[in-house]
Amino acid sequence: MASDESRIIVAIGATAHTVSVHHRDFPEIRAEGQNPGDAAAYLVNHLTRALDSALTQWRRETMNQAIAEVQAFVAGKGS
Repeated sequence: MASDESRIIVAIGATAHTVSVHHRDFPEIRAEGQNPGDAAAYLVNHLTRALDSALTQWRRETMNQAIAEVQAFVAGKGS
């Protein structure tokens, strides 16, 4: 399955100097950073930790795909 970086949502963070990033399929899992690349790198960590609570194979596959898409986004940002 090819990754789709358009599923990565970047928004203004809680403060003026941060951005918030989440994956379209997992809006409840967010990360903040000083720039989109840093925030997305943190998001990879949050999604990886969330794999522990994925109870079905389908959910794990979906989360793994989201992780791959966020990692591609990070790689594209040069982080």
